[in-house]
Amino acid sequence: MTRNRVFLTVPVSFLLALGLGVIANAQYLISTKAGFVNRVEGEVYVLRADGEGDEKGRASLGTQMRAGDRLSVAANGFAEALLNPGSYLRLSENTEVRAVSVDLDSVCFELIKGSVIAEIGQIDKKAPIEIITPQGALTIAKAGLHRIDAKGSATLVAVRQGEIYLGTPSDFAANQALKIKSGKVVTLTGSTQPGQPGESDIAKLDKDAIDKFDTWSFNRAEALTAANVKALSRSGALTAGWYYDPFSNFYTFVPSRSWFWSPYGFGFFNDYRDCYYYTPYYTSGSSYRNQVGTSTGVKVSPRVVSGNDRGAVSRATDRRSFDTGFRSRSGGSGDSGSSRGASSSSSTSSPRSSPSPGGASRGSDGHRSSGPMPSRGHIR
Repeated sequence: MTRNRVFLTVPVSFLLALGLGVIANAQYLISTKAGFVNRVEGEVYVLRADGEGDEKGRASLGTQMRAGDRLSVAANGFAEALLNPGSYLRLSENTEVRAVSVDLDSVCFELIKGSVIAEIGQIDKKAPIEIITPQGALTIAKAGLHRIDAKGSATLVAVRQGEIYLGTPSDFAANQALKIKSGKVVTLTGSTQPGQPGESDIAKLDKDAIDKFDTWSFNRAEALTAANVKALSRSGALTAGWYYDPFSNFYTFVPSRSWFWSPYGFGFFNDYRDCYYYTPYYTSGSSYRNQVGTSTGVKVSPRVVSGNDRGAVSRATDRRSFDTGFRSRSGGSGDSGSSRGASSSSSTSSPRSSPSPGGASRGSDGHRSSGPMPSRGHIR
């Protein structure tokens, strides 16, 4: 029996309306739920709320958490779950979380024990993300990067980018939640709503303090942007949403606009012509190779690894001319392999402007505008 593969281009709004599933050769994730497991390393388990007793099952890529489910990571393991598009919840070893609500308009997870990093790429203030800790609720209503550690009778909340609010989304909406700004760490104690902590509970964040969980989270951010660029080098352009890269074996993010800078400062694109000059830190163009080793063998500043310095790493090569072979956004052909890294002083096609400060930008309709580009690391 002959099986024909049909590749479709479907608006992401239509995909999201269909529920959880996969179409078009399992390339796009169609989900209206948070808590989709995107990466596991080591032993990771899921305990279903509607299961029998305390019997856990192994979690893997594609495990979808439902309200009440618990995701736990054993020693020497890590896990990553998708939140809203462009946002992730990462779990360290000996960590357990419970999905309170996986609806995209009311995402809520409870940290039962251990450590999590919330990388929030984009978010609607009318639909903030809530994380419940043993010492009370936290509300995230702005793009940013946060590490939360539940340690016995205290919870440490480190705000590395953006801001976080102490209180529930209802408290936030009523302007009754305390804002913790970037560069601060707050220690929450007690077993009830944290309320207003004293000055001694809020301290300046040590931007150079990292551990293997920070390094793993940074490496995940690196891998996600690498998968995005590599997928575009093969396809030319992709529909916005979560896109499965079979070579990486996880879903990467494709933004709806031309480019998008994550809280770690990595770039994501929807058209390969927009990332000619984009060079992630682990290839040529890096300016920090002297302190902390990563899984790639490259050494970068601890502040970059922890997410406290989005602008420290050079992510642009010299402005050379590239012939990508792509002639139109709707499916021009050409040897995409020849477009990666090969310079040509006699290119037959004019390359697009690099997404760098001061360059030309494209509006939401996909056309160029003459206004300045955002600085690196800026989340639009």
